[in-house]
Amino acid sequence: MKINLLATLVLFTGNIFVSNLFAQSSKCATMKLYEKRKVMDPQTESRMNKLEAFTNDWIKNQNTKNNTKHKGAAVITIPVVVHVVYHTTTENISTSQIISQIDALNEDFRLLNSDSLQPSHPFWTYTADCEIQFCLATKDPQGNASSGITRTYTDSLAFSANGSEKFTASGGKNNWDPTKYLNLWVCNLGNSGGTLGYAAFPSDLNTYPAEDGVVIRYEAFGTTGTAGTGGFSANALGRTATHEVGHWLNLRHIWGDGTCASDFVSDTEIAEDANYNCPSFPHNANSTCGSGSNGEMYMNYMDYVDDNCMKMFTFGQSTRMKAALNGARSAILTSNACVLVGLAENAFLNNFSIYPNPAADMFVLKSDKSLENDVHVSLIDQIGRIVYSTTTNFQSELNINLSDISSGSYLIKFESGINSGVKKVIVIK
Repeated sequence: MKINLLATLVLFTGNIFVSNLFAQSSKCATMKLYEKRKVMDPQTESRMNKLEAFTNDWIKNQNTKNNTKHKGAAVITIPVVVHVVYHTTTENISTSQIISQIDALNEDFRLLNSDSLQPSHPFWTYTADCEIQFCLATKDPQGNASSGITRTYTDSLAFSANGSEKFTASGGKNNWDPTKYLNLWVCNLGNSGGTLGYAAFPSDLNTYPAEDGVVIRYEAFGTTGTAGTGGFSANALGRTATHEVGHWLNLRHIWGDGTCASDFVSDTEIAEDANYNCPSFPHNANSTCGSGSNGEMYMNYMDYVDDNCMKMFTFGQSTRMKAALNGARSAILTSNACVLVGLAENAFLNNFSIYPNPAADMFVLKSDKSLENDVHVSLIDQIGRIVYSTTTNFQSELNINLSDISSGSYLIKFESGINSGVKKVIVIK
Protein backbone atom coordinates (compact mmCIF):
# COMPACT_ATOMS: atom_id res chain seq x y z
CA MET A 1 0.00 0.00 0.00
CA LYS A 2 1.27 3.48 -0.78
CA ILE A 3 2.05 5.62 2.26
CA ASN A 4 4.00 8.77 3.00
CA LEU A 5 7.16 7.63 4.75
CA LEU A 6 7.64 11.16 6.08
CA ALA A 7 4.24 11.14 7.72
CA THR A 8 3.56 10.63 11.39
CA LEU A 9 4.45 7.16 12.62
CA VAL A 10 1.52 4.78 12.40
CA LEU A 11 1.26 2.83 15.64
CA PHE A 12 0.43 -0.85 15.59
CA THR A 13 -2.85 -0.64 17.49
CA GLY A 14 -4.75 -3.81 18.14
CA ASN A 15 -7.44 -3.23 15.50
CA ILE A 16 -5.06 -2.80 12.54
CA PHE A 17 -5.02 -6.45 11.59
CA VAL A 18 -8.46 -7.58 12.69
CA SER A 19 -10.80 -7.47 9.73
CA ASN A 20 -9.27 -9.97 7.31
CA LEU A 21 -6.65 -11.76 9.36
CA PHE A 22 -8.54 -15.02 9.57
CA ALA A 23 -11.11 -14.47 6.81
CA GLN A 24 -9.68 -16.93 4.30
CA SER A 25 -7.32 -19.86 4.34
CA SER A 26 -4.08 -18.48 5.71
CA LYS A 27 -1.01 -19.73 3.89
CA CYS A 28 1.16 -17.87 6.39
CA ALA A 29 0.73 -18.03 10.17
CA THR A 30 3.10 -15.14 10.94
CA MET A 31 0.45 -12.55 11.76
CA LYS A 32 -1.78 -15.07 13.54
CA LEU A 33 1.05 -15.94 15.92
CA TYR A 34 1.99 -12.28 16.31
CA GLU A 35 -1.58 -11.48 17.38
CA LYS A 36 -1.54 -14.38 19.86
CA ARG A 37 1.72 -13.13 21.32
CA LYS A 38 0.24 -9.67 21.79
CA VAL A 39 -2.43 -11.23 23.99
CA MET A 40 0.09 -13.25 25.99
CA ASP A 41 2.73 -10.51 26.25
CA PRO A 42 1.41 -6.92 26.41
CA GLN A 43 4.90 -5.56 25.61
CA THR A 44 4.88 -7.17 22.17
CA GLU A 45 3.15 -4.20 20.57
CA SER A 46 5.47 -1.73 22.27
CA ARG A 47 8.51 -3.55 20.90
CA MET A 48 6.99 -3.48 17.43
CA ASN A 49 6.28 0.23 17.69
CA LYS A 50 9.90 0.90 18.65
CA LEU A 51 11.09 -1.12 15.68
CA GLU A 52 8.75 0.78 13.38
CA ALA A 53 9.99 4.12 14.74
CA PHE A 54 13.58 3.06 14.05
CA THR A 55 12.62 1.81 10.59
CA ASN A 56 10.98 5.10 9.64
CA ASP A 57 13.94 7.14 10.90
CA TRP A 58 16.45 4.92 9.11
CA ILE A 59 14.54 5.13 5.83
CA LYS A 60 14.24 8.91 6.11
CA ASN A 61 17.99 9.17 6.61
CA GLN A 62 18.62 6.93 3.60
CA ASN A 63 16.28 9.00 1.45
CA THR A 64 18.17 12.11 2.51
CA LYS A 65 21.56 10.60 1.69
CA ASN A 66 20.77 9.08 -1.69
CA ASN A 67 18.19 7.79 -4.11
CA THR A 68 17.22 4.42 -2.64
CA LYS A 69 16.73 2.97 -6.11
CA HIS A 70 20.48 3.00 -6.57
CA LYS A 71 22.59 0.06 -5.53
CA GLY A 72 24.15 0.05 -2.09
CA ALA A 73 27.80 -0.30 -1.16
CA ALA A 74 27.81 -4.07 -0.69
CA VAL A 75 25.67 -7.17 -0.94
CA ILE A 76 24.68 -8.54 2.47
CA THR A 77 25.26 -12.26 3.03
CA ILE A 78 23.13 -14.06 5.64
CA PRO A 79 24.32 -17.44 7.01
CA VAL A 80 21.57 -20.05 7.07
CA VAL A 81 21.14 -23.24 9.06
CA VAL A 82 18.39 -25.62 7.96
CA HIS A 83 16.92 -27.84 10.68
CA VAL A 84 15.19 -30.85 9.13
CA VAL A 85 12.81 -32.31 11.73
CA TYR A 86 11.32 -35.54 10.40
CA HIS A 87 9.24 -38.55 11.39
CA THR A 88 9.23 -40.37 8.05
CA THR A 89 11.99 -40.83 5.50
CA THR A 90 10.00 -38.70 3.06
CA GLU A 91 10.11 -35.78 5.49
CA ASN A 92 13.89 -36.15 5.79
CA ILE A 93 14.42 -34.11 2.64
CA SER A 94 17.58 -34.37 0.57
CA THR A 95 20.53 -32.03 0.64
CA SER A 96 19.87 -31.19 -3.00
CA GLN A 97 16.36 -30.05 -2.09
CA ILE A 98 17.80 -27.82 0.62
CA ILE A 99 20.33 -26.34 -1.80
CA SER A 100 17.52 -25.70 -4.28
CA GLN A 101 15.81 -23.56 -1.64
CA ILE A 102 18.94 -21.51 -0.98
CA ASP A 103 19.26 -21.03 -4.74
CA ALA A 104 15.64 -19.88 -4.96
CA LEU A 105 16.15 -17.38 -2.15
CA ASN A 106 19.21 -15.95 -3.84
CA GLU A 107 17.46 -15.67 -7.18
CA ASP A 108 14.41 -13.95 -5.69
CA PHE A 109 16.26 -11.54 -3.40
CA ARG A 110 18.84 -10.66 -6.08
CA LEU A 111 16.29 -10.27 -8.91
CA LEU A 112 17.89 -13.15 -10.78
CA ASN A 113 14.64 -15.10 -11.05
CA SER A 114 14.07 -16.12 -14.65
CA ASP A 115 10.36 -15.26 -14.40
CA SER A 116 10.85 -11.65 -13.28
CA LEU A 117 8.57 -9.00 -14.78
CA GLN A 118 9.37 -7.84 -18.28
CA PRO A 119 10.21 -4.18 -19.02
CA SER A 120 6.85 -3.75 -20.72
CA HIS A 121 4.99 -4.48 -17.48
CA PRO A 122 3.77 -1.35 -15.64
CA PHE A 123 5.17 -2.62 -12.32
CA TRP A 124 8.60 -3.51 -13.77
CA THR A 125 10.03 -0.15 -12.76
CA TYR A 126 9.44 -1.07 -9.10
CA THR A 127 11.27 -4.42 -9.19
CA ALA A 128 14.35 -4.41 -6.98
CA ASP A 129 17.56 -6.30 -6.47
CA CYS A 130 17.47 -6.36 -2.67
CA GLU A 131 21.24 -6.95 -2.49
CA ILE A 132 20.71 -9.69 0.09
CA GLN A 133 21.98 -13.23 -0.42
CA PHE A 134 22.06 -16.43 1.59
CA CYS A 135 24.52 -19.25 2.15
CA LEU A 136 24.45 -22.47 4.14
CA ALA A 137 26.58 -22.10 7.25
CA THR A 138 30.06 -23.61 7.09
CA LYS A 139 30.58 -23.31 10.86
CA ASP A 140 28.40 -24.41 13.75
CA PRO A 141 28.04 -22.26 16.90
CA GLN A 142 31.14 -23.93 18.40
CA GLY A 143 33.24 -23.06 15.36
CA ASN A 144 33.34 -26.60 13.97
CA ALA A 145 32.98 -27.28 10.26
CA SER A 146 29.34 -27.72 9.29
CA SER A 147 27.16 -28.40 6.28
CA GLY A 148 24.63 -25.88 7.57
CA ILE A 149 22.09 -28.69 7.91
CA THR A 150 20.88 -30.52 11.01
CA ARG A 151 18.67 -33.60 10.92
CA THR A 152 16.50 -34.58 13.88
CA TYR A 153 14.16 -37.54 14.14
CA THR A 154 10.96 -36.79 16.03
CA ASP A 155 8.21 -38.96 17.48
CA SER A 156 5.72 -36.25 16.54
CA LEU A 157 3.66 -37.22 13.50
CA ALA A 158 3.16 -33.55 12.69
CA PHE A 159 3.54 -30.11 14.23
CA SER A 160 0.76 -27.55 14.46
CA ALA A 161 2.59 -24.30 13.65
CA ASN A 162 2.75 -23.34 17.31
CA GLY A 163 6.53 -23.29 17.78
CA SER A 164 7.08 -26.74 19.27
CA GLU A 165 9.25 -27.73 16.29
CA LYS A 166 11.79 -25.16 17.54
CA PHE A 167 12.56 -26.96 20.78
CA THR A 168 14.36 -30.25 21.34
CA ALA A 169 12.34 -30.81 24.51
CA SER A 170 9.08 -30.84 22.54
CA GLY A 171 10.28 -33.09 19.73
CA GLY A 172 11.88 -30.42 17.58
CA LYS A 173 15.35 -28.91 17.34
CA ASN A 174 16.78 -25.98 19.29
CA ASN A 175 17.88 -23.10 17.12
CA TRP A 176 21.44 -21.89 16.64
CA ASP A 177 22.43 -18.41 17.81
CA PRO A 178 19.88 -16.23 15.97
CA THR A 179 22.23 -13.24 16.00
CA LYS A 180 24.60 -15.23 13.76
CA TYR A 181 22.28 -17.48 11.75
CA LEU A 182 18.95 -17.42 9.98
CA ASN A 183 17.34 -20.59 11.34
CA LEU A 184 15.04 -22.41 8.89
CA TRP A 185 13.03 -25.35 10.23
CA VAL A 186 11.57 -27.81 7.72
CA CYS A 187 8.97 -30.21 9.08
CA ASN A 188 5.52 -31.72 8.69
CA LEU A 189 2.94 -29.09 9.60
CA GLY A 190 0.05 -31.51 9.11
CA ASN A 191 -3.24 -29.81 8.34
CA SER A 192 -2.55 -26.57 10.27
CA GLY A 193 -5.33 -24.82 8.35
CA GLY A 194 -3.33 -24.96 5.13
CA THR A 195 -0.38 -23.14 6.65
CA LEU A 196 2.77 -23.24 4.53
CA GLY A 197 5.03 -21.52 7.03
CA TYR A 198 5.59 -18.67 9.44
CA ALA A 199 8.33 -16.39 10.71
CA ALA A 200 9.41 -14.40 13.76
CA PHE A 201 9.59 -10.62 13.43
CA PRO A 202 12.85 -8.81 14.33
CA SER A 203 11.13 -6.95 17.17
CA ASP A 204 11.00 -10.11 19.30
CA LEU A 205 14.58 -11.25 18.71
CA ASN A 206 15.97 -10.07 22.06
CA THR A 207 12.93 -11.13 24.09
CA TYR A 208 12.34 -14.55 22.53
CA PRO A 209 15.67 -15.50 20.92
CA ALA A 210 14.97 -19.26 21.10
CA GLU A 211 11.94 -18.81 18.85
CA ASP A 212 13.61 -16.70 16.19
CA GLY A 213 13.65 -18.01 12.64
CA VAL A 214 11.39 -19.35 9.91
CA VAL A 215 9.32 -22.56 9.77
CA ILE A 216 8.25 -24.12 6.45
CA ARG A 217 6.37 -27.32 5.68
CA TYR A 218 8.46 -29.88 3.84
CA GLU A 219 6.06 -29.98 0.86
CA ALA A 220 6.67 -26.27 0.15
CA PHE A 221 10.43 -26.11 0.65
CA GLY A 222 12.78 -25.74 -2.29
CA THR A 223 12.11 -26.68 -5.90
CA THR A 224 12.89 -30.41 -6.05
CA GLY A 225 12.14 -33.58 -4.08
CA THR A 226 9.00 -33.18 -1.96
CA ALA A 227 8.37 -29.59 -3.09
CA GLY A 228 4.87 -29.34 -4.52
CA THR A 229 3.71 -32.76 -3.30
CA GLY A 230 0.85 -33.66 -0.98
CA GLY A 231 -1.63 -31.25 -2.51
CA PHE A 232 0.78 -28.31 -2.56
CA SER A 233 1.54 -28.25 -6.29
CA ALA A 234 1.10 -24.46 -6.34
CA ASN A 235 4.00 -24.08 -3.90
CA ALA A 236 6.86 -25.81 -5.70
CA LEU A 237 9.19 -22.89 -6.51
CA GLY A 238 10.56 -22.16 -3.04
CA ARG A 239 8.64 -18.94 -2.60
CA THR A 240 7.14 -19.82 0.75
CA ALA A 241 10.65 -19.26 2.12
CA THR A 242 11.00 -16.03 0.12
CA HIS A 243 7.74 -14.79 1.67
CA GLU A 244 8.60 -15.86 5.22
CA VAL A 245 12.16 -14.54 5.12
CA GLY A 246 10.56 -11.27 4.05
CA HIS A 247 8.64 -11.31 7.34
CA TRP A 248 11.84 -12.25 9.21
CA LEU A 249 13.28 -9.03 7.75
CA ASN A 250 10.23 -7.03 8.87
CA LEU A 251 8.06 -7.00 5.74
CA ARG A 252 4.28 -7.03 6.04
CA HIS A 253 1.69 -8.65 3.84
CA ILE A 254 0.97 -6.56 0.78
CA TRP A 255 -2.63 -5.90 1.90
CA GLY A 256 -1.59 -4.84 5.40
CA ASP A 257 -3.65 -7.63 7.02
CA GLY A 258 -6.78 -5.52 6.93
CA THR A 259 -9.18 -4.08 4.39
CA CYS A 260 -7.30 -1.34 2.54
CA ALA A 261 -4.66 -1.39 5.30
CA SER A 262 -0.99 -0.40 5.12
CA ASP A 263 2.09 -2.56 4.67
CA PHE A 264 4.24 0.46 5.63
CA VAL A 265 5.93 0.57 2.22
CA SER A 266 5.59 3.53 -0.14
CA ASP A 267 5.81 1.84 -3.54
CA THR A 268 3.47 -1.14 -3.22
CA GLU A 269 -0.05 -0.68 -4.53
CA ILE A 270 -2.92 -0.59 -2.04
CA ALA A 271 -4.90 -3.85 -1.83
CA GLU A 272 -8.30 -4.76 -0.46
CA ASP A 273 -7.29 -8.21 0.76
CA ALA A 274 -5.00 -11.16 0.12
CA ASN A 275 -4.91 -12.49 -3.43
CA TYR A 276 -4.95 -16.20 -4.23
CA ASN A 277 -4.20 -18.46 -7.20
CA CYS A 278 -2.92 -16.32 -10.11
CA PRO A 279 -5.08 -13.31 -11.02
CA SER A 280 -5.05 -11.69 -14.44
CA PHE A 281 -3.46 -8.29 -14.86
CA PRO A 282 -4.74 -5.74 -14.09
CA HIS A 283 -6.44 -7.12 -11.00
CA ASN A 284 -8.91 -5.05 -8.98
CA ALA A 285 -8.05 -1.84 -10.83
CA ASN A 286 -9.51 1.44 -9.58
CA SER A 287 -10.85 -0.27 -6.46
CA THR A 288 -12.70 1.40 -3.63
CA CYS A 289 -9.43 1.23 -1.69
CA GLY A 290 -7.83 3.55 -4.21
CA SER A 291 -5.77 1.28 -6.44
CA GLY A 292 -4.86 2.82 -9.78
CA SER A 293 -5.52 1.64 -13.32
CA ASN A 294 -2.81 -1.04 -12.93
CA GLY A 295 -4.66 -2.59 -10.01
CA GLU A 296 -3.05 -4.48 -7.15
CA MET A 297 0.55 -5.72 -7.06
CA TYR A 298 -0.53 -9.34 -6.59
CA MET A 299 2.75 -10.63 -8.07
CA ASN A 300 4.63 -9.35 -5.01
CA TYR A 301 6.29 -12.01 -2.86
CA MET A 302 4.35 -10.76 0.17
CA ASP A 303 0.93 -11.68 -1.25
CA TYR A 304 -0.72 -15.13 -1.14
CA VAL A 305 -0.70 -16.01 -4.85
CA ASP A 306 0.74 -19.24 -6.25
CA ASP A 307 4.52 -19.54 -6.49
CA ASN A 308 4.52 -19.21 -10.27
CA CYS A 309 2.62 -15.93 -9.98
CA MET A 310 5.08 -14.34 -7.51
CA LYS A 311 7.76 -12.23 -9.20
CA MET A 312 9.11 -9.33 -7.18
CA PHE A 313 10.11 -7.23 -4.21
CA THR A 314 9.99 -3.44 -4.58
CA PHE A 315 12.65 -0.84 -3.80
CA GLY A 316 10.64 0.21 -0.76
CA GLN A 317 10.53 -3.34 0.55
CA SER A 318 14.26 -3.71 -0.10
CA THR A 319 14.97 -0.56 1.91
CA ARG A 320 12.72 -1.73 4.75
CA MET A 321 14.58 -5.06 4.94
CA LYS A 322 17.90 -3.23 5.02
CA ALA A 323 16.58 -1.13 7.89
CA ALA A 324 15.99 -4.37 9.82
CA LEU A 325 19.54 -5.49 8.99
CA ASN A 326 20.89 -2.20 10.28
CA GLY A 327 18.70 -2.30 13.38
CA ALA A 328 17.26 -5.28 15.21
CA ARG A 329 19.16 -7.79 13.06
CA SER A 330 22.42 -5.86 12.72
CA ALA A 331 24.42 -8.47 14.67
CA ILE A 332 24.11 -10.94 11.82
CA LEU A 333 26.11 -8.58 9.59
CA THR A 334 29.26 -9.48 11.54
CA SER A 335 28.61 -13.23 11.56
CA ASN A 336 31.43 -15.31 10.13
CA ALA A 337 29.29 -18.45 10.10
CA CYS A 338 29.63 -19.13 6.41
CA VAL A 339 32.10 -18.71 3.63
CA LEU A 340 29.85 -18.10 0.67
CA VAL A 341 30.59 -20.59 -2.06
CA GLY A 342 30.05 -17.76 -4.50
CA LEU A 343 32.64 -15.42 -2.98
CA ALA A 344 35.26 -16.43 -5.51
CA GLU A 345 32.55 -16.13 -8.15
CA ASN A 346 31.72 -12.63 -6.92
CA ALA A 347 35.38 -11.61 -7.03
CA PHE A 348 35.56 -12.94 -10.57
CA LEU A 349 32.36 -11.15 -11.60
CA ASN A 350 33.57 -7.90 -10.10
CA ASN A 351 36.15 -7.78 -12.89
CA PHE A 352 33.42 -7.04 -15.42
CA SER A 353 31.09 -4.14 -16.07
CA ILE A 354 28.15 -3.96 -18.47
CA TYR A 355 26.59 -0.79 -19.84
CA PRO A 356 24.07 0.47 -20.64
CA ASN A 357 21.70 -1.81 -18.76
CA PRO A 358 18.88 -1.85 -19.78
CA ALA A 359 19.87 -1.47 -23.43
CA ALA A 360 18.12 -1.35 -26.79
CA ASP A 361 20.91 -1.62 -29.36
CA MET A 362 24.08 -2.88 -27.74
CA PHE A 363 25.65 -4.08 -24.50
CA VAL A 364 29.22 -2.95 -23.93
CA LEU A 365 31.27 -5.30 -21.73
CA LYS A 366 34.69 -4.50 -20.37
CA SER A 367 37.09 -5.84 -17.81
CA ASP A 368 38.20 -3.46 -15.11
CA LYS A 369 41.60 -5.12 -14.84
CA SER A 370 43.96 -7.23 -16.92
CA LEU A 371 43.01 -10.92 -17.09
CA GLU A 372 45.42 -13.82 -17.40
CA ASN A 373 43.05 -16.15 -19.28
CA ASP A 374 40.47 -15.88 -22.02
CA VAL A 375 36.83 -15.55 -20.98
CA HIS A 376 33.89 -17.30 -22.62
CA VAL A 377 30.86 -14.99 -22.68
CA SER A 378 27.28 -16.20 -23.28
CA LEU A 379 23.96 -14.37 -23.49
CA ILE A 380 21.20 -16.68 -22.21
CA ASP A 381 17.44 -16.15 -22.53
CA GLN A 382 14.74 -17.01 -19.98
CA ILE A 383 14.33 -20.60 -21.11
CA GLY A 384 18.05 -21.31 -21.05
CA ARG A 385 18.89 -20.90 -24.73
CA ILE A 386 22.26 -19.39 -25.62
CA VAL A 387 21.46 -16.61 -28.08
CA TYR A 388 25.02 -15.26 -28.31
CA SER A 389 28.46 -16.53 -27.33
CA THR A 390 32.08 -15.66 -27.90
CA THR A 391 35.51 -16.01 -26.32
CA THR A 392 37.64 -12.95 -25.65
CA ASN A 393 40.72 -11.84 -23.72
CA PHE A 394 39.05 -8.52 -22.84
CA GLN A 395 42.05 -6.54 -24.01
CA SER A 396 39.40 -4.25 -25.47
CA GLU A 397 35.69 -3.75 -24.95
CA LEU A 398 33.28 -6.44 -26.12
CA ASN A 399 30.17 -5.22 -27.92
CA ILE A 400 27.08 -7.44 -28.07
CA ASN A 401 24.81 -6.32 -30.91
CA LEU A 402 21.14 -6.60 -29.92
CA SER A 403 19.56 -6.05 -33.33
CA ASP A 404 18.33 -9.67 -33.47
CA ILE A 405 17.61 -9.97 -29.75
CA SER A 406 14.03 -9.60 -28.49
CA SER A 407 13.00 -7.52 -25.49
CA GLY A 408 13.21 -9.30 -22.16
CA SER A 409 15.43 -10.38 -19.28
CA TYR A 410 18.68 -12.23 -20.02
CA LEU A 411 21.72 -13.54 -18.20
CA ILE A 412 25.27 -12.85 -19.34
CA LYS A 413 27.50 -15.72 -18.22
CA PHE A 414 31.25 -15.31 -17.83
CA GLU A 415 33.46 -18.44 -17.73
CA SER A 416 37.22 -18.67 -17.38
CA GLY A 417 38.92 -21.82 -16.11
CA ILE A 418 37.34 -22.79 -12.79
CA ASN A 419 35.69 -19.38 -12.41
CA SER A 420 32.21 -18.54 -13.61
CA GLY A 421 29.31 -16.26 -12.80
CA VAL A 422 26.27 -14.51 -14.24
CA LYS A 423 24.92 -10.99 -14.39
CA LYS A 424 21.34 -10.07 -15.25
CA VAL A 425 20.64 -7.70 -18.13
CA ILE A 426 17.51 -6.24 -19.71
CA VAL A 427 16.81 -5.64 -23.40
CA ILE A 428 14.20 -2.97 -24.18
CA LYS A 429 13.15 -2.37 -27.78
